Amino acid sequence: MKSKIVITLSFFLASFSVYTQEVNLNIDKYLWQEDFQFLKTKVEKTVPTYQIPNIKKAFDEIYDACQISDMSNRKEEIVLSLQQLLNTLNDEGCNVPLFQKGIELEILPIKTYWFNDGLFVLDASDENNDIVGQQIVKINGTDIEDVFNKLKSFLNADNKYYKKHLFQAYGFMPSFLKKVGFGQSNDEVTLQFASGITKKVKSSSINDYVKLSRGLPNDEVFSLTKSDHKGDNYWLEMIPNSKTLFVQMQQISNNDNGSSFSSFINQVKALIQNKKADKLILDLRYGGGGNGFKLKSFTDLLRDSNSINQKGNLFVLTSKATRGTLLELASILKLNTKAILVGEPTAEGVNTVGDIKYITLPNSGIKMSLTHTFWPTSWKNDTRKFLLPDKQVVFNYSDITQEKDPWLKAVSNYKVEESDIQFPSDFIKKIVGTYKIEGRKVTIENKNGGLFLNMNRKMKSFFEIQTELYFQSDGLLSTDIDGVNIVYKQNSSNEIELEILKWKDLSLKIE
Repeated sequence: MKSKIVITLSFFLASFSVYTQEVNLNIDKYLWQEDFQFLKTKVEKTVPTYQIPNIKKAFDEIYDACQISDMSNRKEEIVLSLQQLLNTLNDEGCNVPLFQKGIELEILPIKTYWFNDGLFVLDASDENNDIVGQQIVKINGTDIEDVFNKLKSFLNADNKYYKKHLFQAYGFMPSFLKKVGFGQSNDEVTLQFASGITKKVKSSSINDYVKLSRGLPNDEVFSLTKSDHKGDNYWLEMIPNSKTLFVQMQQISNNDNGSSFSSFINQVKALIQNKKADKLILDLRYGGGGNGFKLKSFTDLLRDSNSINQKGNLFVLTSKATRGTLLELASILKLNTKAILVGEPTAEGVNTVGDIKYITLPNSGIKMSLTHTFWPTSWKNDTRKFLLPDKQVVFNYSDITQEKDPWLKAVSNYKVEESDIQFPSDFIKKIVGTYKIEGRKVTIENKNGGLFLNMNRKMKSFFEIQTELYFQSDGLLSTDIDGVNIVYKQNSSNEIELEILKWKDLSLKIE
């Protein structure tokens, strides 16, 4: 299994320990131009988002500026230029691993988290232990929000939520701060806290940083039983004195030890079928990555379970770090079950680009990662940059000090609102049939007196739909997917004609 830090901060940590070849930054302007040209060619052939006109324009503009810049051997400027160039691709998988040999930028030996009420220090090296629990309000004399806004163009992410997640590392790299005008030193940062305390903190290698832990709610350690699951890609626990199953997934790949992923899903299946679990909470807050094709048996299990697939019996927990295969899992469940998403907007949008390919610039030897495969969980023109939860949580620093998990509290307090509006007489019989939307075949089926909209997935796609339809009002049907409705009309012959699928901000014609 990859280390935890690799899973959650793969934008620059992934595989850093694998890179052993020395990077050579002491090359002339013309060799740098060759490297940038090599990168541009690879991006054009590899990264799907480059073909989007506004992204291509932004990438090309920064590329042209880099081509005429004389960066010499100033590694911070080189890395910044590469990061800013790749950031135009709007994908956290396109980046420069910052700790490869030859670059090895240093970072403060502290771990922070950006709560709803501010950025706090959650762990630190022994010499900085006195600042644990402090709220950072200024970095090198500049307000934290101003530093974040300046660094945003160098944080490779799909949206602002994951940029804040990445800032928890990037914002504490002295050489980065210096190059964007917020520091004087390559190895020291002055932090000012809400308490009025000011402290200078020395940077160190990545090895000191990875030893630290944020200790976020139920992250690998289940608070209700104190069970330790550190190092596990997936695990489950029953909530005491209940029939509620808590399942956490951090990566969809086999554990190094214990049961395989498929065996793990069989364990979940047995608990449900033996009626030991009639409610499931799926925690996808921490991590990402893995093989999305492994998910099919799990999502089908939850979809087809009469006990779990009910409003109020299936909850999915998300955070601003939910991305990759975990994001796909959350999206698939939202489209195919009555799952209720609880938490924060996710790190990525519903149509993601994944599967990383590493390249090496020929002259400098810098290793870089590019994504190369488009994995949709929605319609092609759905440009949402995050998945919005049904019930958002407010996560404050006090939740940590009081050992509370606001996600679980939101689940516990969730009240199901059932509609008693019935379909008009003969409506179901008139609407059942096969239709086309955006060239895709969809069906409306009668299952035990309920209407369901169905669409099967295609090759190299996780986009499939099975959602129940409800009578909202004359001319409008709602679904289990928030913001997704069907507009219909009744013609002079008293037949039902479906017209539009309202999908979030899209209006899709039904044929």
